Amino acid sequence: MVNILFENKDYMVVEKPSGISVHPSDTSHEPTLIDALKSKIDLNGLNPIRPGIVHRLDKNTSGILIVAKNKASYDYFVKLFKARKVEKHYYVLVRGVLKHKKAVIDSPISRDLNHRTRMNVSASIGAKNAVSVYEVLHEYKISFGTVTLLDVDIKTGRTHQIRVHMKAIDHPVVMDETYGDKRFNESFFEIFGLKRQFLHAYMLKFKDPDGNSKIFRTDLPEDLNDIVVKLKAL
Repeated sequence: MVNILFENKDYMVVEKPSGISVHPSDTSHEPTLIDALKSKIDLNGLNPIRPGIVHRLDKNTSGILIVAKNKASYDYFVKLFKARKVEKHYYVLVRGVLKHKKAVIDSPISRDLNHRTRMNVSASIGAKNAVSVYEVLHEYKISFGTVTLLDVDIKTGRTHQIRVHMKAIDHPVVMDETYGDKRFNESFFEIFGLKRQFLHAYMLKFKDPDGNSKIFRTDLPEDLNDIVVKLKAL
């Protein structure tokens, strides 16, 4: 279920598949990523619900995650992420043609007061700084518009950050059920059959607790790669 890309005594780097939550929630009792990895973690001093989890991916987002195996490693990675010393890149497919081929989205994010499970760009006092840097990789014309494949480097790690930022600039993530274009997604599904948001965390770069520089990359999973193959064939 979980592909372990790297493992030592202190931490693991894993590839999370789409459709599985990172850790349990109050509203779901389905198997989670941490259920599959818990036996490898020294639970002493860690949160028993989400032990070793130093960053997250949405349930329907796939890609690379670091999981700490002990308290010292957990504390190290939490500080590393807080200091923004982890480089994180995603492949993202969005609706439309972006005006700028490379740009920075610097827009604070807060929880939507009307929908507690959603986030939005906000100028409120409680909003948290959020910065995403995107670069256009390819544009694909389809029968009902255009979709664009992006490389997105997130400088911060806010909840739903890429999805919220892309919606804010009117280029929502393709097949995003929460922030996406419902009519566009319905048409896209009818033609391409994609069942989840096109969002994949493909690269992490950081310095580990031993001082070693690490970089991990992963290819698009089969369902997303199939979409790119179909788009290229048009």
